[in-house]
Amino acid sequence: MNADIVIKSNAVFDSIKEKPFIGFVAIKGNRIAGVGDTGDAENFIGPETKVYDCHNRLVMPGFHDSHTHLLMAGMFQSYVNLLNAKSEDEAARMVKDAADDSEDKDGWIIGFSWYHVFWENRTLPTKRSLDVYFPDRPVFLVNAEAHGAWVNSKALEIAGITKDTPDPFGGEIARDDNGEATGFLYESALGLVGKYALVFSKEKEKELIQAYMNGAAEYGITSVNDVQPYFHGNMGNLEVYSDMDQKGELSVRIHAAPDLLGDLNEIEELREKFRSERLRIEMLKQFLDGVSTTHTALVVEEYTDAPGNFGISLNDTEAIKNAIPEAHKRGFSVKLHSCGDQSARMALDYFENAIKLHGKNKCRHAIEHVELIKEEDIIRFGELGIIPSVQPEHLALTQTFDENPYPVTLGKERADKTWPFKSLYQSAGILAIGSDCPVVDNNPFLEIYRAVTRLHNDGKPEGGWNPTEKLTMYETLRCYTYGSAYGVNREEELGTLEVGKFADVVVIDRNLFEVDASEIMESKVVLTIMDGVVRFER
Repeated sequence: MNADIVIKSNAVFDSIKEKPFIGFVAIKGNRIAGVGDTGDAENFIGPETKVYDCHNRLVMPGFHDSHTHLLMAGMFQSYVNLLNAKSEDEAARMVKDAADDSEDKDGWIIGFSWYHVFWENRTLPTKRSLDVYFPDRPVFLVNAEAHGAWVNSKALEIAGITKDTPDPFGGEIARDDNGEATGFLYESALGLVGKYALVFSKEKEKELIQAYMNGAAEYGITSVNDVQPYFHGNMGNLEVYSDMDQKGELSVRIHAAPDLLGDLNEIEELREKFRSERLRIEMLKQFLDGVSTTHTALVVEEYTDAPGNFGISLNDTEAIKNAIPEAHKRGFSVKLHSCGDQSARMALDYFENAIKLHGKNKCRHAIEHVELIKEEDIIRFGELGIIPSVQPEHLALTQTFDENPYPVTLGKERADKTWPFKSLYQSAGILAIGSDCPVVDNNPFLEIYRAVTRLHNDGKPEGGWNPTEKLTMYETLRCYTYGSAYGVNREEELGTLEVGKFADVVVIDRNLFEVDASEIMESKVVLTIMDGVVRFER
């Protein structure tokens, strides 16, 4: 058989064997036609075959990002990024400069990734600094955790937020001494403005999705789990996804996870209507809690720096508990956001209850993040068949380890047990790895570096934070490919380089199994093939 594409390399990682081998991958149409020793490659090469001789570059399955907010990740590619701001005023001026440079001179101004923890005074921002530059245009700026928003007076006006507006369930409107909204919105309060700011036409959504896919191709991402619920509702129009799919415009496979608390009858109809090789709607998602740094993750023991505080539920947990058995019965895998050990226990209890009521089935339920969990609960992942879905870059939220807020909020003893990747892997037999973009960039090499080193960008702490929880390179890459595919019931089609599977293949500019860890973040993808089509070539 003459293949369309043959890729040769001294380092082919099929995501099955523990080490790369000298060999080739042959592609015919959108499927893998051959994988094996280099000598057999000639059987697939004809006069029209495109041959890539990659020498010592690593050939592997495409990355499958198990946790991305797809539409917001497209916005992250399109709107101002405030991560490097060192003060409130600098961030506000960056927004002003971006607005001045933009062709869009009307409507909402949106930005991402400001984080007051990185600022010199570490003080939450207010509407006043934005009002100086934007007295008449509404501004909506999502923080680095995506669990808070900084807005101006015009945005508050449009949302109808006044001194008398009550805090929503699971959130808080920050107020001054007079009870007036300051311009910072915690957790679910973000949705009070988000429902106005994050509304896009179908054409704009396509632009944002395309912006995401362009970046994903450069990073070798060929599949993504799109966790859609945000504080104001689902992000992402499935009709738009389907339209792009039918027109051949999708360069990533999308596995959408809409709201668990939505209309399951409607979602079940969409599951059947939009099912294709590139688009699936077989998962549901919701938040159980927030994040530890703002004391909104649910914890078993009180926060060290906030006695009496055990976190908050962002949703009606009783409604979530009741929805999971019905979702399970209908064959929907459920993904639950959990950053605290109390919420992780709740999630496991809810899943166990659903399995007891309706028996084990094809569902691959997952707990997202699993930052903190009791040792006695880790074993339950394997017992129940629950997928730990983790994002290693989160453990280096701050540039330096000394700035790390977890030892402050949780105390050193608990902080030293966070992100137990190895223990979860040993219990579940697999991890699904992703980025949580736009909370962090969707660059897979950041996730890989954190997983295998557990270091911050300053190289500390020596030996890695909780070093017994490091993953090997094999474990990390297998979980970033096969593990994520397994999490969406597509391990027979995706995640490894095997004959008959979809031709989603990437080539990296070096062999990650042989380089020093310090080189991992410098790595680049030089070729991305998704569905047998070259999507990016450096």
